[in-house]
Amino acid sequence: MVQVYTENLSRRHYSSIVSLAFLGRLALFLTAVAVSLVVAYATGGFWSKIKPTLQQPEVHYTYDAMLLFEGSEAGQEMIWTSSSFINNEFASAYVPASVQVAEEDLNNDNKPDVISFVADVHTPNPVYGVKALLQFKYEYTGTVRLNMYSLAYFAWSSATPGGVLYTDGELMLQQKSPITDRKYNDLYNYPILNSQFNMTEPLTLQAVQASYLQFESIIKSYLDRNYTTTYSNVFPVWKPSQGLGFELNMRIRIPPNQVVWYRPQVIEQLKFGWIQFLATYIVLWWLFSWLEFFVFKYRMLTTRVVSDVQPRIQKF
Repeated sequence: MVQVYTENLSRRHYSSIVSLAFLGRLALFLTAVAVSLVVAYATGGFWSKIKPTLQQPEVHYTYDAMLLFEGSEAGQEMIWTSSSFINNEFASAYVPASVQVAEEDLNNDNKPDVISFVADVHTPNPVYGVKALLQFKYEYTGTVRLNMYSLAYFAWSSATPGGVLYTDGELMLQQKSPITDRKYNDLYNYPILNSQFNMTEPLTLQAVQASYLQFESIIKSYLDRNYTTTYSNVFPVWKPSQGLGFELNMRIRIPPNQVVWYRPQVIEQLKFGWIQFLATYIVLWWLFSWLEFFVFKYRMLTTRVVSDVQPRIQKF
C-alpha cells in the first residue's frame, strides 16, 4: 500500500470573547509582537538610517588650476594660474607653463578612470617646493545624485632643487553627512577656481590675493563644505636637478568603487525593519506555541473542546 493523502484530526477549543482563554491567547500574541519589536530594536540594525553604496563618479578636469613654485628662500615664489587676469596682475611672479591634460577610460564605461596633468615651466630660480590646486567637475548619478565642483590639492618640498615631480594618487570623496537617497544635490555646483573673470567688474588686487593666491583661505572655505574630495594615497617621486626647467606630472586616479554613504528613503527603512521584526517574531512565536500547547493540552483555561473524530465529508 502507498500513502496518497493525509487528513489531520484536530481538537478545537472554543470560548467567548470575554473569557480568560480568549484574553490569554490575545495577551500571548501581543506579547510576542512586543517582545519581537524590543529584541529586534535592542540588538541593533532595526532601522538602517545610513547605508553605503559603491559607485564610480564621473569626473572631468575644468581647466582651472593654480600652481605655486617655491625657491630656496622667501620672495622667490613663482606662480601660474589658468586665469590670464591673475597672471597679468602678478606679472613679476608669473612664469609661463605648457600644460597638457588627458583623460583615460580604461574600462570603456564612458567615465574617466585616470586624469593626467602635466605642466612644464621655465623658472628663473631652482624649484625647491611645489603647491598645486586643480579643480574638477564631480558628479554621481543613480542611487546617489550629487553634482559639484571639487578640488585636488598637493604640496611637496625638498632640501635639494628638483627638475621633475611625479605624483600618482586617488581622488577620494569625503563626507561630513550622508547624501539623501534619490534626491538631487547641487548645493556646491559652483566653481571654486574661476578662470573667467569679467574685466568690467571692480575687482581689486587685494581681493584677488585674498581669494586666489592665499591657499589657506581657499582650503579653509573648501573644507567647510559637507562634501569634498582629497588627493589621497599619493606616491610622489622627486627628481633632483640643478637646471631652471621644471616638470609637474600629476596622475589622478578615479576609484571605480568609491564608498558613498547615503540616507535611504522611508519605504526602504520600513522594508528592512519589517524583515528584522519578522525574523525575530517567527522564533518567539514558535517558542510561545509550546507554552500555548501546554496551557490548552492540560486544560489550564476553561474552553469547549470539539474533536474531529470522523473525517470531514467534502462538499462539492
